[in-house]
Amino acid sequence: MKRTLDLHGIKHSEVPQMIDQFLWEQIQKKSTSVEIITGNSNTMKEIVKKSLTDYDFDTYEEVYNQGKIIVRLF
Repeated sequence: MKRTLDLHGIKHSEVPQMIDQFLWEQIQKKSTSVEIITGNSNTMKEIVKKSLTDYDFDTYEEVYNQGKIIVRLF
């Protein structure tokens, strides 16, 4: 089961809609956590974090891979 959204090569303007769709699909599949790959772009990380503030999920960046955000859905 794919629980990772890789945003490499995605236009910044497309990210919020992609996150909404991805999270909705994962909630429907009853996934408990997902990964969002942002890469090292600070702009991409900020867009993702801003998009995730609309949800009441726990999120964190991995210490050893700061290009990945983990989202706990339940």
